[in-house]
Amino acid sequence: MKPSWWNNNYTVLMITWLGWISIYLARSVLPPVLPILSVELGLSHAQAGLLETAYLIGYIISKLPAGALSERYGARKVLAASMIGYGGSTLLIAYAQGFSHIFALRFLVGLFQGVHLPVSNALLSDRFGDKQNRAIGFNESGPNVGNTLAFPVAVSILSVWGWRTAFLILSLPAFLLAIASFLFMKEDPVTNPREKGSEKGNLRDYLWILIPYALSHAAYNLILRTTFTFIPSFLVEFKGMEVAAAGFMATVLPFAGIFTKMGSGFIMERTGSRNAICGASMLSAVFLATLVFFPDSSLLAVNLLILGLTLYSFSPIIYASTTGSLPSGLKAMGLGAVTIVGNVVGAVSTSVVGALIDVRGYGFTFYALSVVTVLTSALIFGLMSKH
Repeated sequence: MKPSWWNNNYTVLMITWLGWISIYLARSVLPPVLPILSVELGLSHAQAGLLETAYLIGYIISKLPAGALSERYGARKVLAASMIGYGGSTLLIAYAQGFSHIFALRFLVGLFQGVHLPVSNALLSDRFGDKQNRAIGFNESGPNVGNTLAFPVAVSILSVWGWRTAFLILSLPAFLLAIASFLFMKEDPVTNPREKGSEKGNLRDYLWILIPYALSHAAYNLILRTTFTFIPSFLVEFKGMEVAAAGFMATVLPFAGIFTKMGSGFIMERTGSRNAICGASMLSAVFLATLVFFPDSSLLAVNLLILGLTLYSFSPIIYASTTGSLPSGLKAMGLGAVTIVGNVVGAVSTSVVGALIDVRGYGFTFYALSVVTVLTSALIFGLMSKH
């Protein structure tokens, strides 16, 4: 029996939150099994990076038509179809025979998963009205919960049944959630419809406000995609850890993000957007560098914990700062432009970082990324101070 205060709004919230967890279970299975998968299929670090690039290309492409598809066919059908799509693509990776197969399937995983963010955010905004910040804040913890769960679950499955079974099993939640979406979500009229005809203006008038946020999202993606893709391999190859231990250790990063996302709004209120963004960027660069600066592994867990706390505070601060700087009619368009820039950088950077690791090793690559991030942070600080 549902409690008296429960309504379809909360059902929508739970399905979108579980949707994020399902997405990251399917998306995050690759990094912890990558060391074994790469050896079996003969992949280089550059090819491993391209697998994340393939995902991000699909993820970027689907963001633009997602809203139109939702308007035409209904959010429930679009969300359920996307779940079946990325679940099926993840399942098929279990039967892949080489790099080209996994590349194409990871592209499809990204293509179907990219639908979730704009459709779920629109649903929550429509239904929760002046309480949408709480609803969206809760919803945003889903990726970190899913990412935290995916690493140990994938390693556990890998240890017993192999990497192919890990993809197969972690594809199943998507199918179950698609069924739940059809059974429990209602295509009813929204309780708090968004205002129509809100002021729009011209996005070009806010260009100098958006540029530093776009650069911030690019810096965030540069480090995020590197750590997401290569930290398990780094722990095995540079730190000498066993594959299972590396998979569990890597969960420290997304686990820390659960808490820092909840506290990022408090930090921004106390320090301001400029200081919060630049501080998080600088600290992320420092703690990425210390991973290779200190060869001793005694402080490794603490290092990864602090890196996770600083890195994952990026995205909610950037999103809140962007929407807070724009009139109502330009919020979605401006935020879309900012995130696309970051995602494009993330898509390109994974293959470049992988190639750098192949040629110069982890030490040089992590130092280079730290320097680039520090210089970008200084540029962002200057732009935000001027405008």
